[in-house]
Amino acid sequence: MFHVLLSALLLGGVSHAAEPRFSIDDVYRIIGLSSPRISPDGKQLIFFRSRVDLDHDRRDSQLVLLDVASRTERVLKADRGANDARWSPDGSTIAFLQDDTDHHAQIWLTSPQSDTPKQLTNSPTGVEQYAWRPDSGAIAYVAADDVPKRTGISRWQDAFRVTDNAYLDPGPFPPSHLWLIALGHTPDNNAQRLTSGQWSVAAGDAESTLSWSPDGKALVYVRLPNALLGDADRSVVEKLDVATRKSTPLTGRTRFEFNPRISPDGSTIAYTYARGGDPMSEADIFLSAGHGAGFDLTRIGLDANTTNYAWYPDGRALLVEGNNGTRQALWRVTLDGRAQRLQLGDVNALGDFEDSISRDGSIAFAGTTAQHPSEIYYRSPSGTVTRLTDYNAAIAAKPLGRVATLTWRNARFSEDGVLTYPVGFRQAQPDKAQKRYPLVLLIHGGPTGASTTNFDELAQLMAARGWFVLRPNYRGSDNLGNAYQHAIYIDATRGPGTDIMAGVAAAARAVPINSHQVCVSGWSYGGMLTSWLITQYHSWACAVSGAAVDDLTYDYSLADDISSDRESMPGSPFTGSNMRYYAAVSPLTYYRSVKTPTLILSDMYDVRVPAAQSYAFYHALRDNGVDVEFYEWPVHGHFPDDPVRTADVYNYWIGWIARFVK
Repeated sequence: MFHVLLSALLLGGVSHAAEPRFSIDDVYRIIGLSSPRISPDGKQLIFFRSRVDLDHDRRDSQLVLLDVASRTERVLKADRGANDARWSPDGSTIAFLQDDTDHHAQIWLTSPQSDTPKQLTNSPTGVEQYAWRPDSGAIAYVAADDVPKRTGISRWQDAFRVTDNAYLDPGPFPPSHLWLIALGHTPDNNAQRLTSGQWSVAAGDAESTLSWSPDGKALVYVRLPNALLGDADRSVVEKLDVATRKSTPLTGRTRFEFNPRISPDGSTIAYTYARGGDPMSEADIFLSAGHGAGFDLTRIGLDANTTNYAWYPDGRALLVEGNNGTRQALWRVTLDGRAQRLQLGDVNALGDFEDSISRDGSIAFAGTTAQHPSEIYYRSPSGTVTRLTDYNAAIAAKPLGRVATLTWRNARFSEDGVLTYPVGFRQAQPDKAQKRYPLVLLIHGGPTGASTTNFDELAQLMAARGWFVLRPNYRGSDNLGNAYQHAIYIDATRGPGTDIMAGVAAAARAVPINSHQVCVSGWSYGGMLTSWLITQYHSWACAVSGAAVDDLTYDYSLADDISSDRESMPGSPFTGSNMRYYAAVSPLTYYRSVKTPTLILSDMYDVRVPAAQSYAFYHALRDNGVDVEFYEWPVHGHFPDDPVRTADVYNYWIGWIARFVK
């Protein structure tokens, strides 16, 4: 029997039927706020503010300077494509990335008083990331090696060797390396190359952190054997002596090390490593004295996936971000492993926190609540949390679905999810018949990641239709401890499927659901679980399967992150008897049992989950008489990244469900 606990009953409420509800037009109006960086003295912030430009189908960003005390703002002159702004350690200068005239990202410099940014670098391939030297006199950055231009008939002799690259990635795949440029230089001056070789500094989706020693003599970074994400499991932390250009491995391990950061006093190097060397487990933070593996800090007192952290400027503790239940939380972890959760009220902390802590311990972060899109927040040294911006107040003022945490038990696990109520939901009086509502499952991807009580625009669009929306956390999610996250090893679908079905039963016990109007949907891993659930259970009114891993062998053979498939199984599907494990968890294996009306969605040039799988699942369903439609966007990426196509996905998604529920 499942135990159901609703953290907030939310059964009352006032009907808002006469007021305008949250709509696609409101999605366009949401102001994006991200990447707040606090000045070293804690008095000012910089952050990016973005708005939708529908005429050009893009989001235009501005770099904003905010005074903490007065809350006055000033837009710093920067191109709409600017990103990754950072204060110099002395607080006098702000660096950011912005394209040059050849559309290559370069480092530009400005100051809080200036309106004329100056270009610092002139990298022929563009800057991928950077880090200020502690004396504020130079910047280290990462750039891909230049590929010689082909001339004559060699322009068409463009075959490249296939290894672990995605099937749509056109070679060659040049490695990325470290460079150093002093602030007195102009773009015409050559920067100094710090590393070289066929190996690569981790970049792209496997991006390394870069961290200087306080004396400016050394850098730590992540080294990969090449520039391919498919080989990013072979990641190791190395320390570079800047003067001699010699790099030394930190630990002697050969895999699964990431995110190195040197302590403010230079005595310790923190980095993350897969617990027990098992990539299906949480990332723990290790502390090393500069040679050797050191000790596992977070395993002592924090059972969380700790990929995102930063040193406090005094070096006495780390600020760690992670999912905890249905919240995105922050902890202060001291050097003996004791973890203290920071009180943030109802705010979920977003983003990374490097360069977001001032010398006095104040913290700047972007955050959301269940019914308020992102804003910029400030946590004072005393622990007071203040919202510094209110750009999305008009959205928060609209009638929105109320949000609650739902918990249940399944097998050996205590599980949870986020339940969004229909807008205007009212509990019937005891002597009245209770109206029953449709339920839509909105399954998160990842699988590591979690559904939390942050503002979710798709869930709110569904709630505006009068539907309950359940965003379940299934085994593999990183919000309920290592055992839960690890439990999908060789069980990518069957176990998580039972978790989700237990969540549906819990929702039906807690709120008035029409059992004939339950639809299942999700994107990426959520799409995979949607496809799986319609092969195993047949009570669904409809399904929406977006960018789904429908066949794990297809995915292993074609995707850009094949190591993640190999690590979730006993190895390659093409060795030993492993193919049977891959087939057992792949929805396509069971296509004959599908009866549910299904909408399939994908991006044509997606290399994370190649659309070939969606084509196979579509033809399998269509050829067996299932009511199925398939829509594809002719764009790159795992999900459309422009505002119009994003809204288009939502419209197809919601429109399909509306055909089958009332």
